[in-house]
This record gives sequence, C-alpha cells and structure tokens, in this order.
Amino acid sequence: MNETINVRRTLVRVGTEYPMVGTLAFGVVDRGTNVVEVRPTSICALSCIFCSVNAGPKSRARAAEYIVDPDALVNAVEEVASYKGTRVEAHIDGMGDPGNYPYLVDLVQEIREVVDVISMQTRLYMLSESKIKELEEAGLTRINLSMDALLPPLARKLSGTNFYDVNSVLRKLGFILNNTKLQVIISPVLLPGLNEGEMEKMGRLVMALKMGDRIKYPLLIQKYLRHKRGRNPIDEEDWDSFWNHLRKLSLEVGLDLIPTGESMSIAPAKELPKPYDVGDVVEVRMLSPGIFNGECLAVPLRRTGSNIYDRVITIVGRPCIPNKRTRTRIIRNKDNIFIGV
Repeated sequence: MNETINVRRTLVRVGTEYPMVGTLAFGVVDRGTNVVEVRPTSICALSCIFCSVNAGPKSRARAAEYIVDPDALVNAVEEVASYKGTRVEAHIDGMGDPGNYPYLVDLVQEIREVVDVISMQTRLYMLSESKIKELEEAGLTRINLSMDALLPPLARKLSGTNFYDVNSVLRKLGFILNNTKLQVIISPVLLPGLNEGEMEKMGRLVMALKMGDRIKYPLLIQKYLRHKRGRNPIDEEDWDSFWNHLRKLSLEVGLDLIPTGESMSIAPAKELPKPYDVGDVVEVRMLSPGIFNGECLAVPLRRTGSNIYDRVITIVGRPCIPNKRTRTRIIRNKDNIFIGV
C-alpha cells in the first residue's frame, strides 16, 4: 500500500510481495561476513548536511520511503542467519534511522532467537528512556551512536535541523550507562573544516564516562566520503591524512581509535548466492518507485518463495509503472544489490 507523505515522495509499506534481499533501501544486506545488515525503514527526520544517502525531509533526490512489515523482515533474517551457518550479528541500520521504525522492539525480540548479537545504528534522539529499556529487555546488545558534535549550535548545523538537541542525546547516553547493560559505541563522521575539534572532546567524554569498561572500542571515528547521491558539502581528505589524524588523536586522549575487523568480531562468512549475473535479462513486474528519482523497484516473475534466492531489482532510467511487466538487463550485482536497465 502506498501513501503520500509530501508532495514529492511516496511511503511504501513493504510486505511479502517484495523479496527482502536485493536493495540498499530496505530488507537484508549481506556483504559476505558474519554481520548481516537489517534495514527496517528508510525514514529519517534529520537532513544532515553531509548525509551519504540524502535522507530527511529536505532531500530533493528521494522519490520514496519505506517501512517493512516486521514478519517479512524477521523471516528474512531467520533464513539468512540459518544459511550462513555461523554466529551472526544482526546490525540494524539503513538509509534512514531505525529508531523511527514503529515495530523496533518486536523486531529485536523476534530476531534474538536466531542471532548472537544485535546492534543498532541510531542518533538516539527519538527514543525515550522507557523505549531504550524495552529494547534492552527484548535483546538489543549494542547501540552505535551517531553523534558528530558536542557543541549544540554545531550539532544542529550538521543535522540540518533546528530541533536536534545534542544535550538531550547526552542525557540519554547517561541513562544507558547508568541504567542498562547495553554497550555503546560513539561513531562520529570526521568532517574536515567542520568538526575536527569535536573529535578530541568526544575522546575525553568516552574516557570520563569509562565507556571502555563495556566495550574495547567505544569511539569509532568514520571517514567522510563523497557519494554520487549524497550531500557533499566538503572535499574528501585522503586516507593517509585520515589515519594520521586518528593516530595523533589516539595519543592525545589515550584511546585506541584504529580497530581491526577481527577485533570487532567481523569475519568472512558464507555469502548468499547471486541468482543473476551482470548481463542477464530478467522478466519482472514493476511494483513501486525506487528510493531515488528515476528508479523503480521490480520483482522477478519467477520466484522461489525464499529470500536466499529471490531478489528485488532496482530499474534505473525508465518510467515506473506499477504492475507493468517488462524485461530488465542486470548491470550490477555487487553484494547482491541488483541494478537493471
């Protein structure tokens, strides 16, 4: 069912008519490791000025937003976790903030039965203290807190909104550390020329709160990358400059800021099969607009009924006519994300 949420975008309620694998916009993303990305919604109320996926109400690039049926998503996580045959971390993230997902507690509770660790990437501001406790009781293991500045005016500027209150987020962080056993990783994006000075403050904060008592790497600073569809307010720094910055900061605050994949318990794991090769032509039925302008989500006419093999395909550069049958030629299939023309 599709609903209008503003003059430019459609809200798509994603049910079992869509495979849960094949797009970055929702569902399950498998990158060949024991960490499975679980994406329940693309909705975000912020319009961060550096957002790599152009989320939020100010976006001019997005055509649709998505909310996934929880049963369909749980079923997909169960299938993928079973297929991998190893200890799996479900990382709840997305092209929006999963904290906005109305069935978040139910999702965590249901997938807890089939995975070993459940982490979530969020800006936290939308979650009440009672909701945080509910998530812990449901089985959430860790919160990866997206927070890019401690200075309130700068935090608001970076968020692209006037209502974002970093002090409220800090109070909720304090609640988590004092009233739950949840692990927390603060994960800011380093934006050269905008928030370098905030990184040391965050390191000092992490040390003062003794967040390292719960997890080995409580501060993970991310490199800013320009993206084709993203908001790109600044130029990228090179990787050498980024790593040198982290090494210097590590010495200044006494905190290891350069973890390895192994130290984060990330390991190669059985990858989902790719049912289509680049160049294959697939008969499909168009269903709804893709997340960005000029895209259309389609499903193959021939399906197995399993998320291990079925894929949703994003068709680019063609009008999106729901229920139209057509053919599409696959031009990309990396990480089981399928793009067709």
